[in-house]
Amino acid sequence: MNPKAMKSDSGTIAPLIAIYLALILLVVLGTSAVGVSLIAKNRILGVTDSAVLFGHDQSVVRGIPQEGALGAQVEIFLESAPSAKRIQLVSARSWVQGEKSSLELCARFINLFGVGISSGVICATSSAQSFIVED
Repeated sequence: MNPKAMKSDSGTIAPLIAIYLALILLVVLGTSAVGVSLIAKNRILGVTDSAVLFGHDQSVVRGIPQEGALGAQVEIFLESAPSAKRIQLVSARSWVQGEKSSLELCARFINLFGVGISSGVICATSSAQSFIVED
């Protein structure tokens, strides 16, 4: 057998290991970003729930919420509540339909990895309804 005819398969696996490490890092970062988004959604939804309940409770006259008072009370809540101060508010829209108050709150969430100023806007909608109990 001719020794020059035999091919040498001595090489390095460093590129393969680098690719595997990059894939693992990409999966971990992607999973973390999804987790942060879900936590941010829950935080914004919690603030929305609290704001609409506060606004509804403060604006109800004989079981019917007043639209102007609802908006004003929601603004008071969003300016004063510690939970609302931890989100970056983009917009808040409240409305009344009969005995039901609703609030749509949109806020920015901060990216876990600090890439850019913010990662996006999340909107949440909550409602509260009056029930009149007669004696």
